[in-house]
Amino acid sequence: MKNYALLFLGTLLFFMGIYEKVHSQNIPQALETVTAEDGSVWERVSAPGFGNADNLAVVSLLPFQDSLYAVTRNDETGFEIWRTTAAGDWEQVSVAGLTDNNKFFGFVKPGSFNTTDAKYNLMQNIWGDLIEFKGSLYLAVSSGYQGSLLYGSIGLEIWRFDGTTWQALVAPGVDSDEAGTITDIADCSEDDDLTARISDDTKTWETNAWQNCILRVEAAFTNSTGLTEADAPGLRLLNIVSNTVTALTVQQDEKAGDEDTLCEEHQIAGDPGRPAHIVPAISIGDAYSIVCGEEEQGFGEIWNKSIVDLEVFNGELYATVGLNYVDGSRIWKTSDGTAWVPTTDYSLGLFHGFDPDGNPIADEDCPGPVLPERNGLPVSSSTTHLVANDITGTLTLFTGGTGTSGCNGRGARVLRLDGDEWNYIVDAFVDENATGTNENGFGVNDDFQNSNFQAWTWAQYDELLFSGIVRLQGGCRLMYTATGATDDGAWVYVVGGEDTPQPFPDGFGDPNNIAANIYTYNSALYVGTNVNNAFNDLAPIDGADIWRATGPAGDLSWTRVTGDGFGDQTIIEFSEFITFAGSLYLAASGQSPAHFPGDEQPGASAAKVYRLASEAPERSCPVAFVLGDAAPELAAMRHVRDNVLAKAAIGRTLIGQYYKTAERLTAILDAHPILGRAVKTAIHYAAPLFR
Repeated sequence: MKNYALLFLGTLLFFMGIYEKVHSQNIPQALETVTAEDGSVWERVSAPGFGNADNLAVVSLLPFQDSLYAVTRNDETGFEIWRTTAAGDWEQVSVAGLTDNNKFFGFVKPGSFNTTDAKYNLMQNIWGDLIEFKGSLYLAVSSGYQGSLLYGSIGLEIWRFDGTTWQALVAPGVDSDEAGTITDIADCSEDDDLTARISDDTKTWETNAWQNCILRVEAAFTNSTGLTEADAPGLRLLNIVSNTVTALTVQQDEKAGDEDTLCEEHQIAGDPGRPAHIVPAISIGDAYSIVCGEEEQGFGEIWNKSIVDLEVFNGELYATVGLNYVDGSRIWKTSDGTAWVPTTDYSLGLFHGFDPDGNPIADEDCPGPVLPERNGLPVSSSTTHLVANDITGTLTLFTGGTGTSGCNGRGARVLRLDGDEWNYIVDAFVDENATGTNENGFGVNDDFQNSNFQAWTWAQYDELLFSGIVRLQGGCRLMYTATGATDDGAWVYVVGGEDTPQPFPDGFGDPNNIAANIYTYNSALYVGTNVNNAFNDLAPIDGADIWRATGPAGDLSWTRVTGDGFGDQTIIEFSEFITFAGSLYLAASGQSPAHFPGDEQPGASAAKVYRLASEAPERSCPVAFVLGDAAPELAAMRHVRDNVLAKAAIGRTLIGQYYKTAERLTAILDAHPILGRAVKTAIHYAAPLFR
C-alpha cells in the first residue's frame, strides 16, 4: 500500500505543477539521519572526508551533468575532487597534472594558535570554487595560507572539464617558456644586495628576455634549521628582475616587503600569532623552469594565492582573487574561458594614504589610523564572493573588498559593476560625510577585531540583497540593502548592529560565530556559521550553527536548526549551500580558511556533506492547511514522508519540491476554496494508501 501512496503523491504533485524529472541524477545515498533542533531531518550523504581523514573541509559543491561535485581542502597530500555516481556512492576524480601535483611540501613552525611543527602540501586549497560556464565545469583551486608570508604558495589554478577531458587554463606549464639546470649561484646571502644571481652556462638568452617572469626551482630541504626533513622536496619561486645571456638576477618574494634573497634553507618569522615559514635550499644542479604570462599559475603572479569565487554575469565568467598581500586583490574575467583579463586595478584601486583618484590624504583626513609606513600599500588583499542581483532595477554584479591596517582603514568595502567599471558603494570615499552604513565597514571600522571586517557572502531574500558580515570579535552580522546605492542609510542590520530596533544579537548570541554563510532555499534564508575563538578570549567552541529565517526582512523570525555541528562540536563551519535534485545540500567542515595545520580542534572531524530530507514540522504545509492539523490522514501522510519517501532519492526530491512551493501553494488554496475542497476530497479518498 505504501508504494501506492508514493504513486499517489507523485501524481498529485505532478498535476500541481511541481514534479521534476530527476531519475537520471546521481543522488548520493543517506548514510546517517539526524533530527535537528527545529525538528527538520538531515541526512549525512558522504563518509567523513570521503574516507580520507585529512580532507578536513569541503570548499565547494556544484551539480554538473547529473552528478554532485565536491572539492576538498587537504594539507597533507593536496586537495581532492569527488563526485556522485549512479549507484549513489562517491568516486574520486583524478586529473593528471592537477590532483597529482603533490610532491612539493612546505614547513611551518608553531605560532601562538597552533601547537605542532607541520609539513603541508602546497596545493592544500583553503579556498576554491566550482561553476558551470558555457556547458563546461570550471574549477579554481588555491595554494598558500592567510597572512603576509607566501607560505610556499605557487599561485591559484583554473581548469576546465567538458564532461570528457580536463584542460589547464591558468596553471603551470600551460605553455612552455624555458627550463634547465642551475650551474652557478652568486650573491645569495644577507651581506650583499637584496637580489641574487642564478646562472645556466648552457644558455644564450636575449638580454632581459625573462624580465618580470618567475623562476621556479625544484629545491630541497636540508634540515639545516632543525625543523624540516632532510632531502624532502621543496619548491622555490623567485621574481626575475633582469637577465644576461646566461644569468638571471632574482629577488626573493616570500613575504610582503623587501627581503634578502637567501639560497640556503631558512626560516622567516610570521605575523604576530602566526607560524614561521621555512623555505628550502637552492643548490647548483637543481632543475628550474621560467614561467611568464597570465595563463600561468596565479595569472603569472605567485601572490595571487587563491580564487575566492567564480560567477557568471552577462555571458562572461568573473573571478575574485584572495590573499595577495603584495599588490592587493583584483577581479578578473574571461569571455571564452581561456583568455583572462583583469577588470580592476590591483587592490581594487585603493592604496593606503591615497584617495580613489590617487591624491595623497592628509593625516587629519585619514579614515583609519595614521600609519605612514603603510602609505602606498594595498587596502584590499582579498575580494569576497560575487553576486548578480537586480535591486538597482538592472541585473548588476556586486562584490566586497577587505581592509588592511593603514590610513584608509580596515573594514568591509562593497563594489558594484556599472557597465565595465567597478564603483564603490560602501567605502569612506563614496560621499563627503563620515557617517552612515555606506562608510568603510558599514560605518564600523574602528579596529581590526570589532569592525565589520568583510561582506563575505550574499543572498537575495524578500526581494532584497543580503550580506553575511564577518566580524572577528563579538560575532557576525547580517545586513541588507534595498537599492544597492551609495546613500548613508542604504544598508540595514537584521542581525547585530544598532541601526535596527531590537535586532537579533551579534553572532546569533555566540561571539564565536564570526562569519555567516547565507543561502536562500524554499522561501527561507539559511545561515551557516564559521566558528573561531581566537579573538574571543578562546571561549569554548561548541560547534557551528545553522539558522533559518522566514517572514519579511523587517521582521524576520529566526529558528536555530543546530547549535553544535549536528552533534559534532569539532565541526566549525557550515558552508557551500547548494540545491541539487530539488534538495538542499551543504558542507560541514572541521577546518576553516583562517586555519594553519594544527589550528583545528583536537580530534577534528573530517568534512561531511549533509542533505535536508524534510523541513521542520511547523513549516507552512498546504496539506495541513486543507485538512487541519488534527486530521488523522495528516499523521499517516507524515509517517510515509519520513519513513518511506525520505529514504528514496525520488521521494526526497518530491519532498523538496513540495516544500519549495509550500507557501505559494497554501496561498493559492486559501484564495480558491473550491480547489481546496477538491484537494481535501482527493486526499480523503486516497487515505487508505498511506496506511
